Amino acid sequence: MKLTVKLLLPTILFSFLNCTTNQENEIVVNEEVIKTIEPNIEDSSIPYFFENQNPVPSDKKWVKVTNLSDEFEGDAFDHDKWSDSPKFIWGTQDRGWYGSKRSLFDENNVSVQNGSMNIEGKMYDTPQYSPKDDLSKPAVRKYGGAYVYGKNLIGPGSYIEARMKASQTAMSAAFWLKSETKPCADNFNDGENLEIDIQECVGVFTGEKGDDWTNDDWAVTSNWDRIFHYNTHRHPSPCNQIENRQTKGGKSNFDKKNSAEFHVYAAYWHADGKIIDFYIDGKLEESVTPVIPFEGELRLIMSSNFYDWIEEISPSEMGFLKPQEDRFTKFDWVRVWTLVNK
Repeated sequence: MKLTVKLLLPTILFSFLNCTTNQENEIVVNEEVIKTIEPNIEDSSIPYFFENQNPVPSDKKWVKVTNLSDEFEGDAFDHDKWSDSPKFIWGTQDRGWYGSKRSLFDENNVSVQNGSMNIEGKMYDTPQYSPKDDLSKPAVRKYGGAYVYGKNLIGPGSYIEARMKASQTAMSAAFWLKSETKPCADNFNDGENLEIDIQECVGVFTGEKGDDWTNDDWAVTSNWDRIFHYNTHRHPSPCNQIENRQTKGGKSNFDKKNSAEFHVYAAYWHADGKIIDFYIDGKLEESVTPVIPFEGELRLIMSSNFYDWIEEISPSEMGFLKPQEDRFTKFDWVRVWTLVNK
């Protein structure tokens, strides 16, 4: 079967194989080839896949998990779906994480405006304390970010995606999942401390090979300011017998910096927990087999942090003197899907 498509269609690429032209200056495209046309980024009714990349079985369909999906329209943060504070009280104890040692996660740095959820990266005039810091010691938290997490958990059999862009600062931009910080007996993962990093990068990279900040130069050679970086981590915990973090994952690089344009970062967490497929802009990048099956529910997180291995240079070089708009890590939308029978 042949399809006739007008030349005016901007989505048709002239490099398609098996294309011919006729006397009316129309282009004839094989039906199989047209499936590679980019899907509609604004269509929130289906996951963002190129058609030949969708892993859905023939007897299943994708259904959106509405309490973990958000288009971030309007100007109101949805506190029914998300927490903009890292605080996490379990019993009488705050088990929240407030950022790396020089960073402070603060809900005041979170906003929803102009169609995106924004995390502002800032440098404080004076170092700050977190609620869990020892006030008898000098404050060292110089850089403000935030940690936004879903109030509902995600389990295996889910497809998790976000359209996001890093800020133009040395702060990180991260979209990930993590075990809740509960005691072993209450943890959904049999006490395992598990993590899925769908994407983590920085907007501005600092440091050079051989300096004290990068230690083994891995961050320098990985080009962390233009990276698609995805991982599965099994962390040591009081509930397991491992001494060091066990990691399986990978990376690739963009031509442009992560702060220059939006990308759709995604992961398909297989129902048996044995494989996690990582996608970039609707296409499968790599299938990763974690060191153990990831079988329990995890927390969905959007965050911006100042990593311990980032070298402090001038505020201007780190991007902290830029206008607020440029210091935003932006999440255009977040969508979570699950498979159900047709």
